[in-house]
Amino acid sequence: MNKKQATGLMVSLTLGIGAISGCSSDPNKTAKDTGAAGKPTELTFFMNTNLTAKAVKGFEEIEAYKEIQKRTNTKIKFQQPGDGSQFNIMLASGTYPDIIYAPSNYPGGIAKLVQDGVAIKLNDLIDQYAPNYKKILNDNPEIRKQVVLDDGTIAKFPQIDIDLHRIAYSGQMVREDWLNKVGLKQPTTIDEWYTVLKAFKDKDPNGNGVNDEIPLGDRGDGLGSIGSFATSWGILADRFQLHSKTGKVTFGPLEPGFKDYVATMNKWFKEGLIDSEFAATDKKAFEAKFAKNTIGAYGGVITGINAFKDQMKGSLPDFKLIGVAPPIGPAGKSYSNHSQMVQNVPLDGVFISSQAKDPVAAVKLLDFMIGPEGSDLQNWGIEGKSYTTNNGKKTFTDEVFHNPEGFEPTEAVKKYALPTTGMVKVMDFNAWASFELRYPEATEANDIWFKADRSLLIPPLSFNGEESQKLGSIMSEVNTYVKEMWIKFIMGTEPIDNYDKFVATLKKMGIEEAIKIQQTAYDRYQNRK
Repeated sequence: MNKKQATGLMVSLTLGIGAISGCSSDPNKTAKDTGAAGKPTELTFFMNTNLTAKAVKGFEEIEAYKEIQKRTNTKIKFQQPGDGSQFNIMLASGTYPDIIYAPSNYPGGIAKLVQDGVAIKLNDLIDQYAPNYKKILNDNPEIRKQVVLDDGTIAKFPQIDIDLHRIAYSGQMVREDWLNKVGLKQPTTIDEWYTVLKAFKDKDPNGNGVNDEIPLGDRGDGLGSIGSFATSWGILADRFQLHSKTGKVTFGPLEPGFKDYVATMNKWFKEGLIDSEFAATDKKAFEAKFAKNTIGAYGGVITGINAFKDQMKGSLPDFKLIGVAPPIGPAGKSYSNHSQMVQNVPLDGVFISSQAKDPVAAVKLLDFMIGPEGSDLQNWGIEGKSYTTNNGKKTFTDEVFHNPEGFEPTEAVKKYALPTTGMVKVMDFNAWASFELRYPEATEANDIWFKADRSLLIPPLSFNGEESQKLGSIMSEVNTYVKEMWIKFIMGTEPIDNYDKFVATLKKMGIEEAIKIQQTAYDRYQNRK
């Protein structure tokens, strides 16, 4: 921060210590306590993305945010950027709004924004003016560990999941109706998966008399279905991880198990158990194949269970897509592949800029939002309109689930709240589940995926500017190469015997230095308090 910014910040803090403009001078009062009198405090709030909704045009039209402004006596001017590039344009302009939502992919993250004098340190302000946030951090050491920077600085208000059940929304899925037709149970090991996929290939489970089944479907825009099987060998196919035995940071494709993994996937591919077109298949093409009743299993998010059930149940009354646990293989455990399963707090978050006119007012607003009352508004909306309460249990109303204007529930709810997307709040599992766990099989999948072993997964780390730049430089090349070779190994266009050359090339690209950077950051994370 330059001298001019620092001076401006000190003046802002001095003026703001009393209270929000026009309110009581008691510094212990929250935004709600002091918000009933005086002229509203005006705050500008830069979002990290546009709100995409049919029922409302922007955040300012959502009833929850109208009510938050009313209860805190603030007037929020939301700035919706259109896309992530606008964040960098805003920073380059040198003129910052009061409150800014930083995207997760900003190089160096919040730490770099503090270092550059864009974001301010919030520790003292939180201690004095954010009782809700302070309580969350004090009551949940792991959440605090994910919020603080390596030097102890707290600089953001995030979305928080106290219960990681809500994060368990991704994993492997299989057609249970097909399992029933071929006389097999849910696969729990890598060998059982092979048996199931072979049966899907050979026994005509879709019953059309044509050998058109695709036992395992996938898309070429990620390492979803096929990549998730790498955990059977105790590795993550495309990223950094913790070693299953040493607990040290390593890179999945660099581990010896990667060779055995891709050799197995190559065997499956040659035998027609994996979609021959997976590398060129995008989301639209995958969904078209699934709609033709040709795909027996895939890896993806839980919304697929709901969406495909809605689509298929009319023509296939027995249709049932279920979630299954990651298969046990040579590594001996059912390891989760879902990186977010160790993140109570995402990498993105809201910070207060060094040019904020009233940092105290901004902290009080954000503390109300992340507290019980503000979170409740953002998750459920307005009682009597978007939800009702019966014996302490909240339920969304017909205004949401049978909307008179014809909006789908996921769209109708946006008029009132954002139960399935992040903001400065504690996410409510039940509000989220009302939309994402509509069928019993979705609820079962959520619980199964939640129980998978997470010990391979690295928590969210912070890197200094030099580390971030070096890591980005190395990994942009490494990631492209790994994806290219992964496809070649599986499809057989690159012999598995060339694995050692693959490893040598990764080392030439600097992967060992990247691992050291990750390990150093992980050690700092472990020492956070």
